[in-house]
Amino acid sequence: MAVRTMIIDPQVLRSLHRSELRKRILLYLNEIYPSATYLSEIARVVGSDPSNVRGALVGLGNRYNGESSLVYLGLVEEITNGGFKYYRLTEYGKQVVEYLREYYRYYRKFM
Repeated sequence: MAVRTMIIDPQVLRSLHRSELRKRILLYLNEIYPSATYLSEIARVVGSDPSNVRGALVGLGNRYNGESSLVYLGLVEEITNGGFKYYRLTEYGKQVVEYLREYYRYYRKFM
């Protein structure tokens, strides 16, 4: 079996390790990939307030750093259609989810 090398930006890992909400959003969007969905649907599924989800997706003032947001990091894309905004996991986002699953599977052995 060939081992595939995946290079993940350390800023991406730091952002995800610091926010359980960003991880939950990423995992949900991975489940529905390649479909896109809207902010309030994401909030309902991950069990969080829409303003917090918006902050995790695109940043929101001082509370959510835009440079740590899922869209800024290239993990999620924002699609505008008919005046509405939808969010979908990017290919890079899919790779990061795959990496995280392997990472946690490996480290679970030691816990």
